[in-house]
Amino acid sequence: MSDYTFPEVPSQKELDEHNVPFLNRDHCASHLINYYKCLDKGTSFCSTTKDEFYKCQYYSLKQRLQKADPHFH
Repeated sequence: MSDYTFPEVPSQKELDEHNVPFLNRDHCASHLINYYKCLDKGTSFCSTTKDEFYKCQYYSLKQRLQKADPHFH
């Protein structure tokens, strides 16, 4: 597959503190928290943190598809 490394899943307390939706409480949640923190600063320069979250989501989807169909590339 890829050499992408997923970040550690944040603790339940951290997920709750940052109001991470249940839908996003997976191994990409730390990227989403970083994005939320950037937005909380009131800056509009959060595209890098947002891109990291979506990149993680992309590799997560690829991983799930690979597990479902071993012939998937």
